[in-house]
Amino acid sequence: MRNSFFKVYMVYTLLLLLAGAAVLIVGRNFLNNYEEEQIKINAEIEAKATSTPLPTPTPVEVVVEKYRYTIEVPKSMTVMGSNVTESEAENDKKTVVIETATPGFEVTVCDEYGNEAVLREGEKLETKTFEMLLLDLFKVDLLKTEKSAGDYVVLEMEHPDYKWCYEFADMPKILKYEFKNALAAPQLKILDNLDKEVEVVWTDGHFKETNPRTLKHIPEDVLSEEEAMQYVKTWSLFLTDDLNATYTFKDKNGNVVPYTPDMKTTGLTYSVKHPSDHGFSVISELLLPETYRYEVLKAYAYGADIRTVSKHKPNPVFSDEKIDNFVMYDKDVFAVDVSFTKAIDLWSATNSKWYARRLDKTSVRVYFVANPDSSAERKWLMADMTTLTEDSETQEDYE
Repeated sequence: MRNSFFKVYMVYTLLLLLAGAAVLIVGRNFLNNYEEEQIKINAEIEAKATSTPLPTPTPVEVVVEKYRYTIEVPKSMTVMGSNVTESEAENDKKTVVIETATPGFEVTVCDEYGNEAVLREGEKLETKTFEMLLLDLFKVDLLKTEKSAGDYVVLEMEHPDYKWCYEFADMPKILKYEFKNALAAPQLKILDNLDKEVEVVWTDGHFKETNPRTLKHIPEDVLSEEEAMQYVKTWSLFLTDDLNATYTFKDKNGNVVPYTPDMKTTGLTYSVKHPSDHGFSVISELLLPETYRYEVLKAYAYGADIRTVSKHKPNPVFSDEKIDNFVMYDKDVFAVDVSFTKAIDLWSATNSKWYARRLDKTSVRVYFVANPDSSAERKWLMADMTTLTEDSETQEDYE
């Protein structure tokens, strides 16, 4: 009985040992296979790492809040500032977009004349138009820009003072300048016809300078002042019907008394014989042919109106002679103011006596043009004349 138990025990123990050995063998084989699989996996991972680069990490985008503003400006203006975008101009306007990181904006606006202004959110852009009338004898430069002032001339007009002069000479004209969409008055440098700087003073956006600057005297190389004065004296004698007339003075016995400029005329009778042209043949030698002034005086000389002019003693006395305001428009045209007082003795045909002395005060602006006949003795001819002031004073009870 005891031997049987021992045998069973030994068999059971042997089976346990065999089972443990089997477990050990299986576990070892599993571990070996696992290690081989891991080595294989690691090799594959290493192979992939060497053949394919790892992607670069992308940083997280930081989104900053932006504010967008839109303004409209004239197409001639420039808007300066960061994050400013301008659109194409339409109908003389363009849209400007301004982006900022914080509320509000501040930009610099520049007009085409070089003026700048700061514009902020909520403010209105103020612009003006400046207008200028200027004689084209003057030179104009824009100081704060390379643009030409001539680009802003919108109109060319004839000067009313030269109404009858344009037919015979290239007289100055008045130019109208317009400076639109300006932030401030354009900075100008203007030189007059004497090359002297003109002070520009804007009044309600306007500036006007349409008269040339003048000299007190006629330059000697142009025309002597004595000759210029004689032109106008001769003209004044024509208008009083004095040129080339024949005068006869007689005493109370009917005897002819030779005339002298300083003779006493008390008690003398007087008669005059006029030439057929009333002196136009004399005055015409001083006039530029076929001008308006020439035709007017010619018609007057041969018309009926001249016969109503008062007759007076010849060779009137001239005083207060003055030359002033000379201006040279170009080498062939100039003008000058001439004034004087002319004393004439009036004759009453009804009462056959001298009854008064009249003082004719004359002040005219005379336009001279170079004689088309360069071989003629007279270098200059009168082309037009404008009355500046005209006044007469009659002294009654002459003698």
